[in-house]
Amino acid sequence: MKIGIHLPQWGPSASRVGVLDVARTAESAGFDSVWVADHIVYPSKSASTYPYRSAGLPFTAEDGFLEALTTLAVVAGATERIGLGTSVLVLPMREPLLAAKTIASLDVLSEGRVSIAVGAGWWREEFAAVGAPFAGRGERFDEQLRLLRRLWTTGAGSGEREYRFDEVTCRPLPVQSGGPRLWIGGTGPVSLRRAARLGDGWHAVGRDIDALVRGRQEVERLAREYGRDPNTLAMSTSTGLGRSPAHTHERLLALRQAGLDQVVVNAGGPDASASTICREIEVFASKVSPALAPEAAISGSPEGAA
Repeated sequence: MKIGIHLPQWGPSASRVGVLDVARTAESAGFDSVWVADHIVYPSKSASTYPYRSAGLPFTAEDGFLEALTTLAVVAGATERIGLGTSVLVLPMREPLLAAKTIASLDVLSEGRVSIAVGAGWWREEFAAVGAPFAGRGERFDEQLRLLRRLWTTGAGSGEREYRFDEVTCRPLPVQSGGPRLWIGGTGPVSLRRAARLGDGWHAVGRDIDALVRGRQEVERLAREYGRDPNTLAMSTSTGLGRSPAHTHERLLALRQAGLDQVVVNAGGPDASASTICREIEVFASKVSPALAPEAAISGSPEGAA
């Protein structure tokens, strides 16, 4: 099981120093990857409800929010090995050709280190602010996924339904054959079906083991329904670290037993500074990772100890 960590994207640590301190510490400790979330603007007036946290958004309008792909590009240039992921990129808010070119360029310049978890999005007012229709975003999302794969595989494509444009060339191709892995984020029935039908895997949010097992089983069942081999689909989740190294160890073992291939952890809570996150990374590497079985340890550790 691979283990990644979220980068600081808002507040005082959302700076070049803060982001790179966390990314380089994670790379040195042997973490598999670093991940970012995706917001473009913060609507001043909103009636939408954040679906993943009962207390609402973990950041405020005053905190700011670093753009996802720009942040990963900076990290790519300052690191050598660590993977680069989004958890999640709200694809229907973005124009598909620009998204395809930006992600492919990031994959080329990072020498194939990119993984993209994508979602349909939930913040209606943010969609409105950037001029993207909220209604019908599912249909647009499906077409975007097909377009990305076509552009990343052949270097050319045309829009046929939700996005209409004559055939274009979009190169260079990503380093990874067929493009970066596309995980489908979300926990609802539509997301699970989309993951089974169009994704390379399913990316959940949360630590409820029973819910993760049920979701994984449903994705596998649906994959077979669509004539796909469920063993080719990867499963992941984004979750917080435990309250102690022992608790974190227990949680990661439970997630591995639930069939997860990737876990993306949030360290230090929503307002944690970069220095706090770095300390938690070091504690993880020294106290948690050595207690894990080799197959559950952090991928890419030069000596298997982190």
